[in-house]
Amino acid sequence: MSDLRALVGRPFALRMLLSALVGRLPEAMVPLALLLLARHEHGSYATAGALAGAFAIGAAVGGPLLGRAIDRLGQPRVLLAATVLRSVALGAIVLLAPVSLAVTCVVAVPAGALTPPLEPALRALWPDLAGDDEHALAAAYELDAGAQELIFVTGPLLVALAVAVAGPAAALHLASAVGLLGTLAFALAPAARAWRPAVADGEAHWAAAVRAPRVPVLLAVGLLAGAATGAVNVSATAFAERTLGDRDLVGWLLAAWAVGAMIGGLSAAARRWTLPPERRLTRLLVAFGIAFAPTLLASSTGAMAAALALPGAFLAPTLAAIFVLTGLRARPGALTETFAWLTSSFLVGSAAGSAVAGAIGGDGPPGFLLAAGIVVAAAALWRATEAPGR
Repeated sequence: MSDLRALVGRPFALRMLLSALVGRLPEAMVPLALLLLARHEHGSYATAGALAGAFAIGAAVGGPLLGRAIDRLGQPRVLLAATVLRSVALGAIVLLAPVSLAVTCVVAVPAGALTPPLEPALRALWPDLAGDDEHALAAAYELDAGAQELIFVTGPLLVALAVAVAGPAAALHLASAVGLLGTLAFALAPAARAWRPAVADGEAHWAAAVRAPRVPVLLAVGLLAGAATGAVNVSATAFAERTLGDRDLVGWLLAAWAVGAMIGGLSAAARRWTLPPERRLTRLLVAFGIAFAPTLLASSTGAMAAALALPGAFLAPTLAAIFVLTGLRARPGALTETFAWLTSSFLVGSAAGSAVAGAIGGDGPPGFLLAAGIVVAAAALWRATEAPGR
């Protein structure tokens, strides 16, 4: 607990975390708002999925490019330019959606690509904010991983409120305004303005960041962790609809998953790990997979909520271990870009996991078994490639 208290008490640590969380709220708001806007204007789930998919593709591609720009130009200029241009693009989507879905989808790609990379930017800042203490740095990543679940609880609620009051277009405008304010608070903070990337180690290849030692394996593990969460999202939805008979109950199930992740992140941040991060990641991945066992037996809302909170509690510490290792393995001068690649790998994995879970039906045991299997496969991959003697 002392490491966590010391971290929160360090200059700008809490401000950067909170402003990043506010600035990232659109990540949970825009995809849902786009779905609702497309449904409102065109009435089809297929068209709604196309619009949200275009935005997601843009976000996955744009993240590493903006991360590279930050490593070369610093955080404020890139973050401020991205958030302003994204607001313009989202405004254009609102204007174009009633006219042409095809043109709207085209605009959605740069709108996604212009998502300010606050997640990798914050993780690039943590070594400076946490000081030279490796335990404080691990606590920072664990707090970060747990706290980010607030985004995926609060964001959809804000969208629901905006839609109820003024419609889907208002939800997009609200997401734009919230993201702009949060990003401004982050980018203009002294910690962001003072941050400077390390001097690059000389390799100028466009893929230098992802070719760093062990980084490709970490990206693969991140992709698999994302796939597991994608499978959980679809499986929980199917369980609520088919077993419980009410799709609206999925919000409670996913909220339990998110609360579990927050508790897991805070608990991990409050303890001092003795295992090195390489071995810690293997054990956390295995525990994460095993923790899905109760989901195979649950048959009611309360039971499934409790069952999902358990693997959720292992999600944040697992992600934090990945963050620590990514920070250690990233090439000098490419830290933000490497973290951005990790974020993109998680997004791609989540989309793939959702697709596979949907294809197999995803209701109850099949979907949650898939998630458990994916996580155990990630543990096996990491263990198989782990350096001897670690």
